[in-house]
Formats: sequence, C-alpha cells, structure tokens
Amino acid sequence: MVTRKVACVIMTLLVVLRSGRSIEGHLEGQRRHPNVIVMIADDLGIGDIGCYGNHTINTPNIDKLADEGVKLTQHLAPAAMCTPSRAGLLTARYPFRYGLAGEYGTLRVALHIASQLGLPFSEFTLAEALTAYNYTTAAVGKWHLGSNCGYFGNSCNSPKLHGFQHFYGTLGSLLEECRGDHPFFVFPFDKPLYQGLFAAWIIGVALLIAVNVKLQWKLSLVIGCGIFYTILFVLSWFAVTHYRFHTKQWWQMSYWMHKYMNGIIMHNEEIVQQPIVLDGFTQNILNYSTKFIEDHATDDNPFFLYHSFGHVHTPMFIGPGMSGRSKHGRYGDNIEEMDMAVGVIMDTVRNLGIDHNTIFYFVSDHGGHLEVLDENGQRIGGYNGLFKGGKGQGAAEGGIRVPGIYRWKGRFPAGVSVDSPTSLMDMMPTVLDLVGIPPVHELMPNMSQNEVDGISIAKLLFRQSNAEPRVFLHHCAKSIHALRWAKENYVYKMFLKRHKYHENSTQCGWGIYAFCNCFDVWDISDEPLLFDLSRDVYEDHPISPNTSEYQEVVGYLRSYLSDWEDSVHYPPSQFNSVWNSMHSFWLQPVCVNCS
Repeated sequence: MVTRKVACVIMTLLVVLRSGRSIEGHLEGQRRHPNVIVMIADDLGIGDIGCYGNHTINTPNIDKLADEGVKLTQHLAPAAMCTPSRAGLLTARYPFRYGLAGEYGTLRVALHIASQLGLPFSEFTLAEALTAYNYTTAAVGKWHLGSNCGYFGNSCNSPKLHGFQHFYGTLGSLLEECRGDHPFFVFPFDKPLYQGLFAAWIIGVALLIAVNVKLQWKLSLVIGCGIFYTILFVLSWFAVTHYRFHTKQWWQMSYWMHKYMNGIIMHNEEIVQQPIVLDGFTQNILNYSTKFIEDHATDDNPFFLYHSFGHVHTPMFIGPGMSGRSKHGRYGDNIEEMDMAVGVIMDTVRNLGIDHNTIFYFVSDHGGHLEVLDENGQRIGGYNGLFKGGKGQGAAEGGIRVPGIYRWKGRFPAGVSVDSPTSLMDMMPTVLDLVGIPPVHELMPNMSQNEVDGISIAKLLFRQSNAEPRVFLHHCAKSIHALRWAKENYVYKMFLKRHKYHENSTQCGWGIYAFCNCFDVWDISDEPLLFDLSRDVYEDHPISPNTSEYQEVVGYLRSYLSDWEDSVHYPPSQFNSVWNSMHSFWLQPVCVNCS
C-alpha cells in the first residue's frame, strides 16, 4: 500500500510538470480539459442496435452517437464474462494478470457482494489517473468488481478505493433471483437431505431425554442442552437450505439469499435500498448521473462519469411507460429503455453547453448471451449478428466483438468507422492521451510498457494514421483459446481450442446460467484453425494448412505465444479459492432501515 501511495504522489508531480501535453494540438484553446462519459451496456450483442445493422429494434440515440462520432467495427472485449472484461476496461491490462480468470469447475465472475473476489487494490485504474488530474469522478450503476477483501466491511476493491469519489448503484450484478418472492423457511420433507436432518434432530432429542431419565440431570442443564441442540439443528438447516456447500456449485446460495444479500443499492458506503426494486433501477441510476453532470458542468475541474447499465443482462425489467414498445418482447424493450437513457445523458450534456468539451464512449462488456431463457422457456438473450458464439466464449467473435463508439463533438470526424481491431483495454490509454495525461507506464514507476496491454487509439479516432501491427490474446477463463494478428491489411485469427457446441449451433445448451465450458473443449493446437477475418469475417473458410500463408502466420503466432508464456506468469486464480469465492456473512453489508 505504501508503494501505491508513493506512486500516486510521483504521478501527480508528473501530471503537473506535463500538463501542457496534448494530441496534435486538439486540446488547445479549451477552457479546461474535456469531460469523459463512459456508458457500458451489459450483455449487449453487436447485432442488437441500429448502427450495427439491426432494423427491428429502435436505438435512435445510440445511432446518433455513431453518426456524430467514430464507430469501431472490430472492437474486442478482453473476456467474454462481466467481471474480467470490466476489469480490463478500467486497467488497460488483461484481467488474467491479476487473477481474475476462472479455472476448471470454478466461478468466472464475482458472484457475491460479501466475498473477497474483485479488482485488486494494487491495480491502477483510469479513475485514479483522472482523480490525480483533478477530475471529479463517479461510478453509477453496476460495479461487479468486488467490494471486500477483509473482515467486517474492510473494503479494498470497491469503487471508492479505485479512484471513484462518488458511487451509486449495485456492487454486484443484477440476477434473476432479484425478481419475485422467495420464501426464507423451506423444509421439503420429500428430499433425503431434509429427511436425514429431521431424523438426526429427533434422534438427538430422544437421546437427550433418555440420558436425562438415566442420569437425572438438573432441569437447567436439560434446557441448556436442548437449546444448544436446537441451535445446532437450525444452523444445519440454514446451511443446507441457503448455501450450496454440499453441491458441485459450492459458491451458490438460495434465491432468498441472493435477493436480500446481493440485491442491494448503495450510495457511496451507505445502503439505500435492500432488496433492490428492479423496475426503477434504470431511471434511478439515470437520475443520479444527470444530476452529477448538472452539479459539475460549470466546475473549474472536469468530470469523469462511468455509467454502467443494468440492461440487457437478465432479469429483464422495464420502467413505467416503456413496456411493450419493441417487436422483440422484453429483451427489445430493455434495449430501447437503455437507448432512451443514452439520449437523456446526451441531451443533458448538450443543454448544459458542454457538448463540445465532452468525450463519450459507449460499449458493451461482451457479446450477447445465446443460451439464456426466461421463466416460460422463451429465449431472451442477445443477437450477435452473423458472428459465431456468444457470452462465455472467450475466443468466439460473438462473445467478444462488441459495439464500441467514441464521440467528441467537433473534434472527432463524424460518421466514420474504424475497421482495425481495437480493444476495451484501449479505453484508458486513449482517454489519457486525449486529455493530456502521460501514459500508464509513466504514471506507475514500477510498471513497464510491456505490462500495459491496451494502447492509445487516439490517432485512429482523429484519422491521423493507420493501425500499427498488433497481436491480441483471447482467453476463455485461464485458458488461451485463440490469438489475433492485425498486420497491414490482414487480420488473422488462430484457434487453439474450440468449444463443443450443440449440433447445428454455436452455443452450449439452454438455461439462465448455461454457458460453454472453457476446459471441456476440442484441443486443436497441433493443427490450429486459421482464418483471415479481412476476407472471411464470419469465419466460414479456414486457410488450408498446406499453404505458405498458413505456415508463416501460424509459425509467427506460435512463437509469439511461446514468448508470452515465458515472460508473463499468471498469478493464482482468485476464483480457485473457496475462501475468496464463497459468501462471507461477516462481510455482508446490512441496511437496518430498509424495508
């Protein structure tokens, strides 16, 4: 922690000394450095919005953002699951570098608010860099990067300790369990586990009576033993009813526990709603964000707003007046409500006269969830266009190719596309570049440039240069499934592993929590599949292994991977620890005044 504080002091001095830094003079003449607004959708497929080809769901505001800005057509998530992808977005580093990568049979996201999983305190975020540069910062909506790492609420991976001065939203994710009524007391006698539990209690009581008759204990001792045994019985019932330690999914809890323990809205460190009321969530976080913009629009210092939507992750919920508008049921309604919120944020900025001094970035954390069904068995997942695969598939285009739009009114060219591969991890270096702050490796004295995986794409956004050659690694959990090489006018993608899809599909089953397994896969590393995405964007025609092109590209990428594995050593997975992953009741925040 001392090293980190020293680094922050050094960083601040660097910022002061280099405050004149800018991109090709684009900051000259401004009243102050630009505001930054990041809007991140949840589980949104690249084929779900109009500017990426959807003609049946109305997204006029997101489309307008693209019409007035730069649309990224090959924008890649660092992971196909929420927690690691969002971590990569804020740190510009592969999440696997700091243990946010699942292993066989483990979680792949932070499930519980009261657990020790999350973005490590040692990681440096965009919010911390901007805070040191006198930005006012706020995270609003879904965090999903952890909240605790110690005892009794000693938080170390919450938004407030990662550079955000203000927070309003949920520290976890929105879950299907947050919807509906779930009973606390359940004792199904038809299940052997409960039959055994009840039998053990009856036997214990009978033994207690028999011993008392034999030994003639005092009444107080009998009552004390009875109370102790009853407490033991109740705790045993609670453990098997509301926890899942006795199953393969030992990290899970009951629906009641999820709703009341994870369904929490917080304002900074204070709980303001428990359990969460889903139907008002979008409007509540929107109100907070617009007020934050209004409160800081005329400040001497700029602001950074990280607005994270609950849509379109399950459960599907909708605010008043928005239901039934879409041709695609609740899923379409969710997208259109999110688009409405994007429009309100844009209008707020425009009406306050700060439109030309505000950088917008809209993105999804990963692709749409193909397998997900609602309570009636109807599909409610996203649409990833013609790209194969979806959420949970770390190398499939449908899982990691996402909508991404940058807009800076009057600065970026309007209505253009960048077709070169880019990454969510580029956001931090790009924003620092645009606002005139030194790059990450200069801000953190113990970090080399090779430890930062994102790059600034500012010149691409200004159309000042072409993309440099670059290699991307595509992980599924902790396993590398593919590599992508952007080289001149070519984009090659080499698959080392492939999912075992259901027949005639690119998905793995159906269900609310159904995903493809990252480890039960076809290992094809001996003869990888190779595609040229510049000519075969939907990966229908692999390059023949008999060609010189195949030999050259596969040889280069194998060499790159070997060098990577020799030089980068992943720490142990946070998800592999029962202690980290399980719900820890002593870390549970509780609101005594919430109804």
